[in-house]
Amino acid sequence: MHTALTIVFFSIIGVIVYIYAGYPIVLFLLGLFARRRPPAEISDLPSIAMIISAHNEERIIRDKIENSLLLDYPRDRLKIIVASDGSIDATNAIVREYEHRGIVLKAFPRREGKSSTLNRAVLGIEEDVLVFSDANVFYDEGALRALVRNFADEEVGCVVGRLVYLDTDSYVGKGESLYWRYEGLLNRLESRLRSVLVATGPIFAIRRELFRPVMKDVANDFQIPADVAQLGYGAVYDGEAVAYERSTYFFREEFSRKRRIIVRGLTGYHHLRGAFGGILRSFQFVSRKLLRWWIGALLPVLYIVNTMLLDDPFFRIVFVLQNIFYAAAAVGAVLRRGHVKSRIFFMPFYFVMVNGAALAAIATWLAGGRLSAWEKAETTRHVEERPAPPVSALRVVEGQKKVSGPVEDFERIT
Repeated sequence: MHTALTIVFFSIIGVIVYIYAGYPIVLFLLGLFARRRPPAEISDLPSIAMIISAHNEERIIRDKIENSLLLDYPRDRLKIIVASDGSIDATNAIVREYEHRGIVLKAFPRREGKSSTLNRAVLGIEEDVLVFSDANVFYDEGALRALVRNFADEEVGCVVGRLVYLDTDSYVGKGESLYWRYEGLLNRLESRLRSVLVATGPIFAIRRELFRPVMKDVANDFQIPADVAQLGYGAVYDGEAVAYERSTYFFREEFSRKRRIIVRGLTGYHHLRGAFGGILRSFQFVSRKLLRWWIGALLPVLYIVNTMLLDDPFFRIVFVLQNIFYAAAAVGAVLRRGHVKSRIFFMPFYFVMVNGAALAAIATWLAGGRLSAWEKAETTRHVEERPAPPVSALRVVEGQKKVSGPVEDFERIT
């Protein structure tokens, strides 16, 4: 009995270590044998249709449009489309104010979810490249040029940009910023294999002819790279194609958002598993997503097994360390909106919160729950708790890089 419990304990530890350290090492080793072709500037810029998904975005859509109009890309080669998914506020009226400046409104009367809206918005587009964006995300002025230069390689069909979080004052925001830095590392490593698993939803591009209708209950940033791979094209990452977004502020928002993402990811793989782009991508999905999502279920098992092995001094020490970790997470939960900012507390808090959301998502999915409509996080828009900036175009500096966007009070990027 003791031997079996020990095997279970170390197997779970091994899975966790593989997820966060082993998988990146495997990608690094595989990348040593990959053929690399750095992106090159292209003289004949392709035409772009930038599709901005929106549902009741009256508080942010004007600033998003202003940001888009300031991007460094020839206006005669860029069509900006706002795809309004059943908006019933002033979103459509605000967009129409910009029609004389070339902004196109595709307003759909009934809300059907982001995927269905994109399927309808793409109809009739003749531009060479589709760029997918969200209403609350602001692009670096050179983001579009950075994305499209990768299409100089005829084998590349999808290009994924980098998301940077602003105003990471809450524990949720700090955790999310750390999470995206880790995701960026994985994207860079997968990019060497021309096999980035999932797109960064607010900033990615594909060749227009490769677009296939997105399933209603599957995230577009999950399905589209898989479709591109299935068609024989590569998906790469360009860290110089930068988008900026406010982080979520409240625990409940981030918990719900993670749960939705994972439910839709499980649904997506269930639908696409027979056409996911090959063995490599299936391996990536299991290593990068599926195993990580199951950590939430494995942690309670690890704790229980540990309590059954306390006769051994080693396991007593591990048990004490586990309790210290969860105590720190609890303190982080209490302090998450306060002024005490410490990795000692926010990292355990965010880790437990994310894995709790994963456990809830798996339970939802196994119970048959499917989510087709994307519910936005309100604190990433303008709300009373986080005052709206007063201007619609300014510069936020990240090193020597600048972004046009509506965030005057966010001069610090962490």
